[in-house]
Amino acid sequence: MSIAILFNQKDPLVWMKQLKEKLPEEKIEIYPAIENKDEVEFLLTWKPHQGYVNEFKNLKVVQSVGAGIDHLLHTPIPESIKVTRIVDPALKQDMFEHVLMCIMASMKNTMLYYNDQLNRSWLPKSYQSIHSTTITILGMGEIGKFVAVQLKNLGFQVQGWSNSPKKIDGILTFAGRDALFDSVRTGDFIVNILPLTEETKELLSHSLFQQMANQPVLINVGRGGHMKDEDLVTALDNGLLKAAYLDVFHQEPLEIDHPFWTHPNIYITPHIASITNPDTAIDLVIENYKRFKSNNELQHVVDLKRGY
Repeated sequence: MSIAILFNQKDPLVWMKQLKEKLPEEKIEIYPAIENKDEVEFLLTWKPHQGYVNEFKNLKVVQSVGAGIDHLLHTPIPESIKVTRIVDPALKQDMFEHVLMCIMASMKNTMLYYNDQLNRSWLPKSYQSIHSTTITILGMGEIGKFVAVQLKNLGFQVQGWSNSPKKIDGILTFAGRDALFDSVRTGDFIVNILPLTEETKELLSHSLFQQMANQPVLINVGRGGHMKDEDLVTALDNGLLKAAYLDVFHQEPLEIDHPFWTHPNIYITPHIASITNPDTAIDLVIENYKRFKSNNELQHVVDLKRGY
């Protein structure tokens, strides 16, 4: 039995170091330097290549080192393999801080004033205040609910939409596809934190944008696959949306000639809203590995049919 680390776009060495310190008796290897792939039963991974599960015939657990698992699903995963994800309080806090940063930058015109500074223009602008601002959160899972509650505690008016009903004190909630349009009509900010599934793919499209009555700001910290890119550009150009803060994209890094780079009302960050920190997440991985070895129930197992 051995543990394999298979990372793309993430440094495996810090994970290897901490795993070896805390599991000194275990065989731990970094792909592709695997001595015997048939020994690998526990795979720790981020954005693995196509067909990765087929290389390990005795694989039992695929542990994502992120909160999402859509980056694993380009290859069919047999039912015999358990897929788990990271649920870390630090990830939730980081996501809240990033979303709050985007909201406050927009409310107080930070980017507009920066452009004015470059042009040496002194142009005072009207601004929004917290207590008169409504935020709609799309996706009320572990992270979305946390973000919603933290924003409510600051004094924002907060509402949320999810596939299944949720009840949260002080937050108006909507559930099911039929309620989606109602959830976005009154929002000043629309924050997408949904998991990417077949049902949510390209949810952020013209049919949704045209329901938004307040010319809101869109913040996408879910996945690039939620967005229909050309519809976003059209919605911004036609005034359906005021601006968009985007942290996730169909292709990452974003293609150099993509129109998002140069659009005056799109603000880009390179998928950094909430990054798994091995210092806080490593104990979650180790706990799952120990549970696996002792044939106990794993934590945060994903339902592959639902995609989360």
